[in-house]
Amino acid sequence: MLAFAIVKRIFLFTELAQASPMRAALTPLGHDVTVRGFHGAWFDCPLAMPPDLVIVEPAPLRAVSALGPALASHPVLAAVPWLIVLDPERCHVAAQLSCHDFVLRGFPPEEVITRVERALRHRPEREALLRSGALTVDLRGRQALVRGVPVPATPQEFALLRHLVQNTGRAFTREALLDALWGRDYTGGPRTVDIHVRRLRAHLGPLAESLVTVHGVGYKWQAPQ
Repeated sequence: MLAFAIVKRIFLFTELAQASPMRAALTPLGHDVTVRGFHGAWFDCPLAMPPDLVIVEPAPLRAVSALGPALASHPVLAAVPWLIVLDPERCHVAAQLSCHDFVLRGFPPEEVITRVERALRHRPEREALLRSGALTVDLRGRQALVRGVPVPATPQEFALLRHLVQNTGRAFTREALLDALWGRDYTGGPRTVDIHVRRLRAHLGPLAESLVTVHGVGYKWQAPQ
């Protein structure tokens, strides 16, 4: 086995299920690999599970032009380097995508290792802090603070708060929040979101009013006055 720095988390989105060559190349290397199917340009990645790297493996001969914009607009994956598997006769498409790198279908495992190493080495630094009035959201430390005092939020509560603050002013339905934070495989109902919102408001004290209920829609974060 080739020497390889341990990767905290890789998300492999594949349309090839158990027959995925990329899955077979990554599995023996000891990485924390999450494998998910994808349909169209929908990438199911809960906000509480941000990866270090994304690999996209479309089905052979599949049109891929919509994948770049979908990843660029994703609330988590937009800040993550990604690789794509392309058909040899379509390698020119890579120049039109925002991917960090690509591999051609039929790749040897050694090539995957090299390109993954390169992508992680050049991973861009994310903005470390979000601020909204007296609230500071520390993305690296995965912690929220109100006037410098840590908010005792659970990881899922933090993910919900981060998502709303990152999209200040935008209202989300409960169903959209469930998809984004818990994933489409989650079997709980919309009341899960209500419970987390109630707990967050209790933690936020004077900023609780900024977590606004939008009647008939869901919730949004409103910048404090």
